[in-house]
Amino acid sequence: MKNVVLSIFFMIFVAGCASNGSVSHWQGESLGNLIAEYGTPHSFLKLGDGNKIVEYDNNGSQQLAGNFCSITFIIDRQNRISGANTQGNGTNCVAP
Repeated sequence: MKNVVLSIFFMIFVAGCASNGSVSHWQGESLGNLIAEYGTPHSFLKLGDGNKIVEYDNNGSQQLAGNFCSITFIIDRQNRISGANTQGNGTNCVAP
């Protein structure tokens, strides 16, 4: 039950932000293409419904200045990106 609630929360969170202009071009792309572009995710969560959440943090040395960036992708059961979101306050929060 806990996984279902967590799955629903992430689906709503990411779906609500799927129109984010800087990462929306990833929608429909494969997880393999994402990893080829970004490298290994910093965190990976497999949900009970078969979907996955992957997150990349782009903090680097700018974190010392208070800047941060987190890019989150939701991956469906067919390993396609179904949503994306960026959060951050720095100039380093730009998706490739």
